[in-house]
Amino acid sequence: MSDAMSPGGKKGSSKELNDMAKFITIVLFLAVIGITGYIYLNFESVNLISQEPVSVSTSTGNRFISGSRNSNDADTTTNFLFTEASTESVLGAAWTQGTVGYNDNALKIVNEAYKNSTYSEEKIAYQSANHGLSAEEYPSVPDQKWVHENVLAVLSSLRLPNPRKSNWYRAKPLTLLKSYYSPRADIIYTGIPKSGCTNWKFTLLKVEGMFDEAVPDPKVHYIINRLNMANTVYRRKYSRSFLSTKYTYTVIRNPWTRMASGYNDKFSSSRAVKWQKGKVAMQILKKYRDENIEIEDVLENGLRPTFLEFLYHLAYDKSDEINAHFRPQYQMLDLSNVLFDFIGSLEHAKEQSNEIFTHFKEVPDISVPGPYDSSSDPRTERSTLFAKDQFIKVPQQLIDLLYKKYKPDFMIYNYSNFTDPIFPFPKFHN
Repeated sequence: MSDAMSPGGKKGSSKELNDMAKFITIVLFLAVIGITGYIYLNFESVNLISQEPVSVSTSTGNRFISGSRNSNDADTTTNFLFTEASTESVLGAAWTQGTVGYNDNALKIVNEAYKNSTYSEEKIAYQSANHGLSAEEYPSVPDQKWVHENVLAVLSSLRLPNPRKSNWYRAKPLTLLKSYYSPRADIIYTGIPKSGCTNWKFTLLKVEGMFDEAVPDPKVHYIINRLNMANTVYRRKYSRSFLSTKYTYTVIRNPWTRMASGYNDKFSSSRAVKWQKGKVAMQILKKYRDENIEIEDVLENGLRPTFLEFLYHLAYDKSDEINAHFRPQYQMLDLSNVLFDFIGSLEHAKEQSNEIFTHFKEVPDISVPGPYDSSSDPRTERSTLFAKDQFIKVPQQLIDLLYKKYKPDFMIYNYSNFTDPIFPFPKFHN
């Protein structure tokens, strides 16, 4: 009897093993997908929109090539930055040294020029005190109809579809990482680094009652992750239809002042986070000055990229190689999947904040988020004065490359150039 049943027993045992093997395979497969998704989501180096590499010919016909940075060959170290106008002074010469072979004397010149190039507190105070703000000269606040028309033009130029409503389940990982849903305010905010995001994060945390008194700026960026849309979407906490109906807003900034502010904050300000300065500074210095530079030169000896080297990094490196603090803003907005109800500008922060607050279900008892600078006029803020002073020394070819790469950011608000009298405001609007 037992012999007669043994084949059936073996068959049943074999079937159970097969079922178990299938189950284990499925579990492993899902685990791999989950781990891969988690890693992909938590790394910000996501190239949302491909950028074609741009090459520029020099006056001598030589191409800008990475191999020329440490070469002693005069023919290969010549590049389009070396113009008569840019080498009239020690500072000008130091600016042009960003991509050529370095020796001790050249390095000394660059460091001295860097120290002397920072805008002095006295000059800022003087310009702020002697530039009184009047209602007549203050540009009017752009209306959102005009802004949304510009967004449509951006989408058309990028050959991207215009969303009829937000689809957060299709939003890019970087957009989710920079977006936050506040249940008490019942709004979604997408924060762009160096565009006033710390103030807005602080506002949302106050609404949620996550702390009762001010905390250091860096800590705000950690606490706010409890509201992060990446958790909300990937954990299916809310349905698609629920999220698509929420009031969604963001705030952008004139790209020229954002670049200048980013450089100041991460490479010359006492507020800069040490690891951030070290990590990004090393990346730029190794690529655009000397590949043999060590981390001690940055963290201990205070070696910093020049503003020109920083701009080379923005113009030539791929977007996924650029830190989010300096990356084009439109790449964090994912305009083809997220329909923003309101796109504000940091230059009109105080006026536009009042309108945004009307859509908060609960409004915190705090002052309206505005500029970090003590100046009430964006034209006399430190980052604006620094941008006007420093960009005027940058060769036109590099300015053109930067404008091309950041063009969608300029288009959203038709932002003015650093040579315009109303810089950094929009040039015109309806």
